[in-house]
Amino acid sequence: MASSDDDGDLDDDLDADESYQAIRIPLGHPPVVFGLPGSDQLLQKVISHLQWRSGECHFAMFDNGEIGPKVLQTVTNHDVFVIIVRNDAASEVNFSLVRLLLLVDALRGESPHRLTVVMPCLEYARQDRKLMAGEAIAPKLMFRCIKTAGAERFLTVDLHNQAEAAFSPPGMVLDELSSDRYLADFIRQNVPGFDEEHSLVCATNGGGMKFTRRMADILRVGFIMADRFRQKAGGRGEVKIMFDAEMQSINDVIIIDDMFDTCGNLVEVSRALHTLLPSARLYGVAPHGYFSGDTADKVKQLVEECNLQWVAVTNSVDQTAALQRFAAAGLEERIKVIEISKLLAGAILRLHLGAPVNVPKFRSLGPQDDDPVLLDASHNKASERSAELRKRLSST
Repeated sequence: MASSDDDGDLDDDLDADESYQAIRIPLGHPPVVFGLPGSDQLLQKVISHLQWRSGECHFAMFDNGEIGPKVLQTVTNHDVFVIIVRNDAASEVNFSLVRLLLLVDALRGESPHRLTVVMPCLEYARQDRKLMAGEAIAPKLMFRCIKTAGAERFLTVDLHNQAEAAFSPPGMVLDELSSDRYLADFIRQNVPGFDEEHSLVCATNGGGMKFTRRMADILRVGFIMADRFRQKAGGRGEVKIMFDAEMQSINDVIIIDDMFDTCGNLVEVSRALHTLLPSARLYGVAPHGYFSGDTADKVKQLVEECNLQWVAVTNSVDQTAALQRFAAAGLEERIKVIEISKLLAGAILRLHLGAPVNVPKFRSLGPQDDDPVLLDASHNKASERSAELRKRLSST
């Protein structure tokens, strides 16, 4: 424990140094992080930043197809985090969501201090409105189910629609992180000869304009937008590029989307850009990637016909299955995965400390920046002292 002199020094720096909050780790609520099956890769990277131990649990599969979760350690009065990542190579998404609800309920039955679900890519995010009568608003229902199961907080990255933040039910806090700094850093490091004067970012539609403009500001490059104009009622229309810049000197165009699923938008926008700028190199970047169906074939066609160099997404979704499909199509070098475990670890630690995550100081941190809170935790290893104290108390 810090001496009185140390406490005095810390008080002087309270307003100046965010890492001060790491000293105030609640010793009565030791942290523990659980991961759903299929989330192992991201889980291990997150806890390596935190220097915490992962929670132990087991899922039994009964002969009738039902799932039986069992928590194998005490979580009473603990600050519990549950990480779930879509992994098509491990299990089907709806099966994973049911498994999440059962694990959250099992954990809640052990009386944790607080229970937070960490889902970097929000499932069902695109079913966020009723386009026709009789449709469901799936994200709203999912939040209610997770809250009913026992979670009190939800952490995610780059929502498809900002309005989804209002879907969380009363008594449940939703925190949204942004991967924009990580995407921008990756672009700077992986676009050969990146030059601000000869590069542009392109929004794939009006709805993604705000995120793309933010990326343009971070990268300090120009901004253009691709949008679909319908020539007649019921027609699909054609994609046109709207720009207000000198295009002749552009060498690289980075297409920004919120998610790559079937890659339909990527195909149409890439073709429109290649028609406008036939010599420009194209890149696709998004926070999330599902790469459903025949996306590998579509990307291969864009590589051959439209000068597409690569597509990049974060590991908010496990890309094991996608990497295998792209490799089978001879596209090993055309899909890139951007690491965001440090972003999630910083947010998880701040939530554990009772500190906010949606503040400029944290949001401005990129992958190359030192996170003062994570650094302080690694130096002090206060979470380990908390666990040791808890163990001694339980044995007396």
